[in-house]
Amino acid sequence: MKAMASISIDRPVDEVFDFVTDVDNMPRWISGVSGAHLVSQAMGKGARYVIDYMTGWRNSEVEIEVVHFERPKLFAGKSSRGPFDYEGRMELAGDGKTTSITNIIEDNPDSLASTVASWMFGPFLRRAYRRRMQKELEQLRTAIGSAT
Repeated sequence: MKAMASISIDRPVDEVFDFVTDVDNMPRWISGVSGAHLVSQAMGKGARYVIDYMTGWRNSEVEIEVVHFERPKLFAGKSSRGPFDYEGRMELAGDGKTTSITNIIEDNPDSLASTVASWMFGPFLRRAYRRRMQKELEQLRTAIGSAT
């Protein structure tokens, strides 16, 4: 299932990209993330980081591998360890003063039950994902505004 949300932020694209890709900032704008740390030496393609993520009633560690890192326009990761498989991608574009961000998430059902649930409840789940992603992008806009 795939969902996406977009927003504009009144900041230069380099500044927004640097904020988004700094794992220390992730708990400030991603719902359910209580902590994050870089496992690799530096952020970039192939880097790995771990987030502490609350899924429903339990806290889980999710390890993410950076699969695309093209400063300042593309940041994408794929979960490599955790309770669910997903790929997330942030596409950024700027005009010097304002940055447009599109956040795209695609999850992969990992069992017959989740495949059936995705098929049956897909439209509802997609709307819920989109609302959550939009809220997170609004939180990002607030967080990056308070970081300067």
